Amino acid sequence: MSERDTESSRAGGALFSLLLILVFVGIVVAGVSAFIRFTGTNPLLASFTEENAPQLQWHEEPRGLGAEPVKLTLTASDPDSGLDEVVVRISQQNQSRELVRKKFTTDGVRDETIEVTVSPKDLKFREGNAELQVLAFDKSLWNNGAKLSKIVEINFMRPQIEVVTPQQNGVLGGSELVFYRVRGKTPDSQGVLSQGTLYPGFSATGWDQSFDEQTKLYVAFYPIPSSFNPENDSMSLLARDNLGNSTSSPFNYRVRLRRWSSFRVTLSDERGSQLKESMTLYAQHEKIQVRQQGNPAADLRSLIKALALSDEGFIATALSDATPTRLWQGAFVPPVPSAPNNSAGDMRTIQLGDTDIARGASSGVRFPVTRRTPVVASNTGKVVFIGELGLLGNTIIIDHGMGLSSIYGHLSDVSVARGATVQKQQAIGSTGTTGFAQGEEVYYEIRLHGVAVSPNEWWDETWVTDHIENKVAFVKQQGQ
Repeated sequence: MSERDTESSRAGGALFSLLLILVFVGIVVAGVSAFIRFTGTNPLLASFTEENAPQLQWHEEPRGLGAEPVKLTLTASDPDSGLDEVVVRISQQNQSRELVRKKFTTDGVRDETIEVTVSPKDLKFREGNAELQVLAFDKSLWNNGAKLSKIVEINFMRPQIEVVTPQQNGVLGGSELVFYRVRGKTPDSQGVLSQGTLYPGFSATGWDQSFDEQTKLYVAFYPIPSSFNPENDSMSLLARDNLGNSTSSPFNYRVRLRRWSSFRVTLSDERGSQLKESMTLYAQHEKIQVRQQGNPAADLRSLIKALALSDEGFIATALSDATPTRLWQGAFVPPVPSAPNNSAGDMRTIQLGDTDIARGASSGVRFPVTRRTPVVASNTGKVVFIGELGLLGNTIIIDHGMGLSSIYGHLSDVSVARGATVQKQQAIGSTGTTGFAQGEEVYYEIRLHGVAVSPNEWWDETWVTDHIENKVAFVKQQGQ
């Protein structure tokens, strides 16, 4: 063979080898691509060989399962190679039911929230214990797995409610109470259900020592909001155990209608300008976003709306953890020795010049005075809030126990400390002109479970005797 033929042969061999290499690489690339496409796993990543198992966590630890379906939520995460599959199942006496199986076909899913609804009755499970399992696998070479297991109780028994007080007679915007017993397990929550809101009851042992042995007896104070429609709305007692088993029971009540008055608060241009300036400074300090248009009436309207929402947030937080015992005694007293110029629930219209800028029912009452006057606590309680609010100005909130509270606004000074226990008629501050005050005054509210109610009832010794003390005496007599 000539030298030229040899070189040609070598060139052909090299070309053939290169072709084989290219074919091999193509096969490998195609195989890897197919592997990635069908498994959702990329073997070229360093995380492909990691050995860390996924992480599983319940949003709220399951306490058990009852007669009603329960929605459970958990988070599965794998920050390294990502999630491949999550399985949720429940087992009882060698009987297993798969609730969720979620396969992740795409790469890069690092966190996933899984929701599952469990209905033991639909699954034909019996009362007793069951094992709730969650399995998770990642996309690594080793398919690392994690397991979250929980033994849960299954119990279908519902609480039983027995109403003790025979009749509850209330009025729109007012307050009432009802005594009842809850048989069976100690309820996780109970109270009066009205317009979709549960007004919680408290153990009667928190009323006084005479009820200490009646651990199944409860008392619920509840508001009757002005929005309650006796023809379309209804109230009932509800008790729910820690597994979600609940019972609703009607009770006898009557709600009388009432008519509210209306009044106007007219602001001069000068007063409107002063209020706009002070409220704007407050909004900026509290980082409250308020849209300003350069129109005095529109700007004042926006500020009133925004600061009212802000004030309500502070009040709701202060009242979120009510004392479960009664701290007050007897009828309440007004905060100052003068008459209010409106009733809670009256329709108030705020006017700037000739322009109406805000209209709504007043939650409380205003006590105007001619000079700086001491403000007293309406009844015994614990101070749960002291601070400056946008509309109410310097404010004190007192928790009187069992969902009952009083609010004092527009104060010039405060003479008590947060957390202090105050007595009925103890001086807590002085009237003032802070916030949206219209002169020297104190703004006053009584709230029941955060809902403003008429303070006139609580100032009335006859009402307190008929609607509270006589009922308590009746219940004590029934328990003898």
